[in-house]
Amino acid sequence: MQAGYAQIDITPPPGEELTGYGYFLNRYATGTLDPLMARAVALSDGERRAVIVQIDLLCLSKELTEAIRAEAEERLGLPREYLLLHCTHTHTGPAARPLYGCGMPSEEYLPVLRRKVLQAVEGALADLHPVGRAMRFEADFPEGFAFNRVGGTDLDTHVRGCQLEIPGARPISILSYACHPVTLGRAAHYSADYPGALMAEMNAYGIRAIYLNGCCGDINPLARSGPWVHGTPETVRIYGRDLAAAFRRAASSGIAWEPGPIRAVSRMVPLQPAMPARLELEAALAEVRAQLRACLADGPQRVNEIWYERMIHLVDAGLLAEEMAAEIQAVACGDVIFVGLAAETFTRLGQIVREGAPNRHLMIAATSNGVLGYIASREDVEKGGYAATAACKIYGMPLPSPGAGEEWAAEGARIVQSVM
Repeated sequence: MQAGYAQIDITPPPGEELTGYGYFLNRYATGTLDPLMARAVALSDGERRAVIVQIDLLCLSKELTEAIRAEAEERLGLPREYLLLHCTHTHTGPAARPLYGCGMPSEEYLPVLRRKVLQAVEGALADLHPVGRAMRFEADFPEGFAFNRVGGTDLDTHVRGCQLEIPGARPISILSYACHPVTLGRAAHYSADYPGALMAEMNAYGIRAIYLNGCCGDINPLARSGPWVHGTPETVRIYGRDLAAAFRRAASSGIAWEPGPIRAVSRMVPLQPAMPARLELEAALAEVRAQLRACLADGPQRVNEIWYERMIHLVDAGLLAEEMAAEIQAVACGDVIFVGLAAETFTRLGQIVREGAPNRHLMIAATSNGVLGYIASREDVEKGGYAATAACKIYGMPLPSPGAGEEWAAEGARIVQSVM
């Protein structure tokens, strides 16, 4: 087995619109608290290669994901299913996918981002060196800084990771936890939030690392325990320090990882939508427009107007089913399987994926590749929660039916099983 590592700064100049909060805040970056990075780990079994990329942004679009993958395949010979592009989901970075009312990507930044992510992929492949020893680890972190923000009881408190020792070089770690990076609230500076602080801590201990944020669609940091409460840069530093300590404790009792043959699968998995008929969409659109004539500054209604127009277009073009699908990717390397979920995914759905492979070490990375939007639990859909209604409209995705997320996750478990 061989492994390689690379990183590159993807922080744009001040002035990009920051994404992740709404509505229509016109929140533009005035500076940088800490750099936004793209970090990549390449793995090779001598026959196949795979690259896992961490990007300090909220999410990528399907179009940008496919453009990066197409160029990586053409120029580097890396098949698309062997490239996993994961965004840590920081809410203090520029948009790289349209979020209606909550941040739009700029034409200037996207080409630069594409080029730099490809540079990180190429750099990691060029850095491939033989692995001396490999281990994997998992431990409970009950004193962590995450809580269920929708009032549920689901919470994945585990830290997970794997580490590759390279003779003559610093070790490489791939780490995972599950918590929304929204510590700083509506700050006006670029920041990778707590994942950036975690990477700085690991680097201080001589470890090259990447971070994969897990299923945290319903999980916030304790600093965001109230709607307008937020942390400070010191809060971010403390979270990074505490999380690094949890990973280092877990690694101290890690077990051997036999990084066997690399195998990857990627599929677009449909979700069952729950959409009104076209006539109902037209009537709702007319009502929204009437309300906007009375109050043009109504942010939620402005998003509603965009969403109803988009849904009518999808229905007329016969694209509703195509748009209501999210990628699930599995990259196996021995008994460690990296799982990319193209959505903001609730904790319970990640548990369903994990239950499909109880004897494997799953490193689940939500908000990976071209993100569809939110995929919530049945309970949240049935009660009409934010994730199943307003957030879907911000992403421009059709509304899901109750149980659609669970069915999608069950298919994810089958995809994981197919690479075991």
